Order: sequence, then C-alpha cells, then structure tokens
Amino acid sequence: MPRNKVGSANGGVIGKTNNASFGKDKITTKTSSGNVTTQSSTRLVTTVVVAGGGGGGGAPSSPDHVSGGGGAGGAKVVTCISVCGNTAYPMTVGGGGPGASASGQGTSGNSSIAGFPSNPTTVCGGGGGGGGPPGTCSGANGGSGGGGSSAGGQPTSNNFGTGVCGQGNPGGSGTDAAPPGLTGGGGGGASAAGETGIPATRGGNGGDGTDFSPFIGNIGPTCSVFAGGGGGAKRSGTQGTGGSGGGGAARCSSSGNGFPGTANTGGGGGGTGAPGANAGGTGGPGIVVVKELNKASGVWSMQSQFQAQSQGTWPDGTTVLGVDVNYLVVAGGGSGGTGINNIRAYGGGGAGGYRASGFGPSPLQGSALSGSVLTPGDFAITIGAGGAQPTSFNDFGKKGSDSIFNPGGVEGTDMITSTGGGAGGGPPSPQPSDFAGGSGGGGGWNGVAGTPGAPGNNPPTSPPQGTAGGNSTSSSDGNASAGGGGGATDSGSNSSGSTGGQGGDGAPNDITGSGVAYSGGGGGGGRGGGGAGGNGGGGAGAVDGAGAGSANTGGGGGGTANPASGASGPYGGAGGSGIVVVRAPSAVTFSVAPGSNSTSTHPGGDKIATFTVSGTLTVS
Repeated sequence: MPRNKVGSANGGVIGKTNNASFGKDKITTKTSSGNVTTQSSTRLVTTVVVAGGGGGGGAPSSPDHVSGGGGAGGAKVVTCISVCGNTAYPMTVGGGGPGASASGQGTSGNSSIAGFPSNPTTVCGGGGGGGGPPGTCSGANGGSGGGGSSAGGQPTSNNFGTGVCGQGNPGGSGTDAAPPGLTGGGGGGASAAGETGIPATRGGNGGDGTDFSPFIGNIGPTCSVFAGGGGGAKRSGTQGTGGSGGGGAARCSSSGNGFPGTANTGGGGGGTGAPGANAGGTGGPGIVVVKELNKASGVWSMQSQFQAQSQGTWPDGTTVLGVDVNYLVVAGGGSGGTGINNIRAYGGGGAGGYRASGFGPSPLQGSALSGSVLTPGDFAITIGAGGAQPTSFNDFGKKGSDSIFNPGGVEGTDMITSTGGGAGGGPPSPQPSDFAGGSGGGGGWNGVAGTPGAPGNNPPTSPPQGTAGGNSTSSSDGNASAGGGGGATDSGSNSSGSTGGQGGDGAPNDITGSGVAYSGGGGGGGRGGGGAGGNGGGGAGAVDGAGAGSANTGGGGGGTANPASGASGPYGGAGGSGIVVVRAPSAVTFSVAPGSNSTSTHPGGDKIATFTVSGTLTVS
C-alpha cells in the first residue's frame, strides 16, 4: 500500500504501518548563536542544549603544583516543546572557558539557551578546574563542576566544584602526596562525576558525557555524545583522560598545556602541571540542536487528517504529531536492618527501582511510550510502599513494593514495572528475594564475617533500574559495619573500618518541571558511625536511630549497628515510598483519583499527572 500524505487526492485511510505526515522531520544544528526558523507545518520540537565547557586549571613553575580538569558544560534534552510554524526562535551557544595561564583557576564556560517562549531552556557553563597557587585550588561550580588541584600542601579534601541537578555532575578532588604523587581531579561530565586523583596511579579522569543520539541521531564531532569532563594532571606518570563527549586530556610537561575540550561538545579542558608554567586546556564551545517533529502513525480518513493539519492534533486527541508520552516510575525503597549489642551491623536498604524516559540522565533513559499506546480511558497506577521499619533487634530490613504504570490496559502489554528496593542485609540472612531488588541492599556483619551486598536490577530491565549494594568489610565485632544500599546511578559503598558505607546516589529527573533526585540508597550501619544516605532520598545509617528514606523518592532506609536496649527502637530506617509521573503533549487531558494525586500544566503546555498514592489516571 503506498504512503499517503495529508492533502493527497486519495480518499482512503492511512494504515498503521505507514507514516502520515504534516511535513518533514527536520534537524537544525547551531554551533554559534543565531535563530532557528521552523517549518510552516511544525507544532512541536525536541531540543538538546549543551553549554560551553570550563577551562582546565593552570600551574606555576613550582614542581609541587598540578591542576584539575574543567567541568563539562551543562547538557539537557527537552521534549514536547510547543512552537508556531514559520517562526524564528533565538538560540544562544555558549563559548568554552579559557584555561588558566600558568597559574590559577580555569575560567568557567558560558551558558547556552534555547529561546522557545513556551519552554525556555538555559544550561550553565562548566566550572573551571582548580589550579595553583594556594587559594585557587578548588574547582569552580557549574553545569558540571571543575576538578580540584593539588598545590603545595593545601587542603585537597572535597575541593571539587559541584554540578547542577539535571545538567551535570561534580568534579573529582585533587590529592596531596609527595611531589611524584600530586594529582588533580577530573572535571565532572553530564552522566558521571569526575574522578578523584589517584596518587599511585594517575590523575583523575574526566566524567563521561551523555549520549543524546536516541533523540537527535548521530550529530556533531562525537556522534551526539556531549559534555565530557576534562582530565586532571599528575606530577609524574599517567595523566587523566578526558571523559567521552569531548573532554580534553591533562598534560604535564615542560612544553605542554592541557588539551582543549572538543569544539561544539561542551567538553571541559584538561589540567596541567609543573615543570614549566603551563596553561590549562580551553573548554569546548557548546551546541544547540533542534528537531522538528511532524510525523506520526495512525488509521484515519483523509478528511480527518486534513482537519488535523490545521489544528496540530491527530483526530483521536491522544497522539499529537507522533510525539511520545514520557514517564517516571519509582518503586518503594527497602528498609535498613537493626543491629544488637555492638556485635552486629546491618546494611542500608536498596533504593526502589528507577525507570524513566525523556527527562533524566541518558544512561537510564528508557524508550518513551508511543502516542498510539495511551488511548482514551482509565488506567490503574500502583505506588509501591517503602519497606517497613524492623520491629525487633537483630532483624534485617524489609523489601520495598513495586510501582506500576500500565498504559496498555492489559497485564504485560506496555507495562512499566519498577521493582521494590532490596532489604538491608545482616543476620539472620534474608532470603535472596528480599535482599535483591530494583537496587540491592547493603551487606551486613553477622559476628563471624562480612556479607556481600545484594544485586540490583533484579529482575533485569534495559536500561537497568538500579545497582548493587555495598559489601560489609568488617573483620571483628569491634569494628562492626555494613555496606550502603545501591542507588539508581551508583552502587552502595563498602563499609570502611567501623564506619558504614554510603548509600549509592539516585538519578536527577525534571519531568515535573523541577529537578528532583530519586532512588538514593540507604547508608549502612556502623559501630563507629553510619554511612550517609545517597542523594535521592536515601536515609543515613547510624550507630542507632537510622534515618528513613524520604517519602515519594524511593529512597532506601539506613541501617544500624548498636541500638539502645529496651522494648522498642530505635531501629533501622523505613524505606521511602515510590512515585509515578506521566507527561504528555498539550492536546491530552488528564484527571486523577483520588484527590491526593495531582495534575498540572507545564509552561510549555504539556500535561503532567503526578501520583503519590495508588489510584486511577483518566485520559481524554
């Protein structure tokens, strides 16, 4: 059957396997500031916006100075932006920040802006890398943060720059050792933090960028992988490499400056070091890509399609120019376990499974739902409860419950299920079905040996919905400690000495219009102190009285090691409940029940339904 287009003289219908079109999908790439003019038929666009990368730090001639890599420019994809046809929209492409010349902190990159009035998008330039002399050692904050330097015995702990939620990640810290071991931290990237320098091995590698090819195809010098961090320098030995997505490598020699970030990737510049007064690498300029969305699939008469052409909406009102429906589905987090008598330590609860499309970090992005899937009708939404707080001493945590969005209306059809977080481990040993989950629970100390953390992404999904819990490395009752629960983006940390491991970090997501992190793991308990909860609602571990996972984040609860005696707690922390968010183009109408759930309209016109308790989504 031939493909028919709107306006054809053929009076039949368009088959489901064919593309109906108001015009052509079109991709415009801006490597310098200027306007993008839409086609006359265009109503909706997707845009990828990348800011300029930060410059690497510089180093004076003194042999005891090395610098950090520049942070990548902020990077973000925004879908379903309402536009008018045949209209010019201004785009600003941020330049990369110069590397510091000879000494000092690298210059931060410049912001990039997609100037659509219905949904203006600004991303921040990458933070400059730290450099010498003392007083300029810290990496600067930015879209992604710059890496810290090492300079003449100056403090290096946590001297990295921070990133912006939903745009990038922090840089790595420098490390101060004997001069051959001086290292700078790598700059943060869009999908990963920069590495802390490793004195015995190398400078910190820059954090990797994000692959935006699922949204815009293979564009630019790095095939749509943008915003990699710059590498940190090492006084002697192996230099830090730039992160994927255009990050520049570090260089430490008498004749070499740090390598620049790749042009139009937002990559951070590489760090440098003595001997020689060397400059950091310049950050790579950013890029703005606009994809006009004009195609869709469906079965409609030619008359209906002709009417749709002028309205910008397909006849059934649920598919708008073929634009997909995006979602966030987070399960309940697992709870942490409860120790006893100084000789037991329990792991942090694993985060609830995280599954999302369109508005979170690329490695965790699933496919958006086809607009033809979500037809008018009622759809059940299940919100997973967090694992219950233990009610007795010497008890492991409880697994969280699943969250479910079932747009197909039939079990197993287009169903999106996020699995509850695993229980915090310890004696008595939990069954595998309790310990593993969306993210796995941390391993506990059982008075004889430390136990490993449980696996995440169980059952497996693609992309993965979570990570493994950390291990207990305890060797005696005196330093009883437990691993942190896994988070959406990072595994839980192993315990260290008598201190519990940190919970793994969750994932930032701005599907609601506000950047919020979800699915952080709970910190492990420890006789000498508990591990911190992971970013994204994870509860902190403790000696006793561990923190609970935050409500509607899927955060895991913290574990304990030495609770107070008595008939009641404090015990390990309860897991945080889950959440489901659905976002669709403006022609769709949402209503929700019960009333404790909510609907909203994004400034760009998209409709958003947010479920914090189980209920019903009505689409019309």
